[in-house]
Amino acid sequence: MQAVIEEISITYSQECDESSQDWQSLKIFTSDNGSGKYIVFETERWAIDSIDELIEILNDFKLKAGI
Repeated sequence: MQAVIEEISITYSQECDESSQDWQSLKIFTSDNGSGKYIVFETERWAIDSIDELIEILNDFKLKAGI
């Protein structure tokens, strides 16, 4: 038997940076359009106050997705 992972999807959540009580979410997933795999970002809003936060998320996704 052989198992193949075809898509990885991880959703990150954080408290809203605005004055509301809402949460923000960032979905990162892999997608294969037939010519190759891509990393896709999906969010309505995701705010950071340091570029290192985004690097940390990308490194986490890279580790969990085995990329």
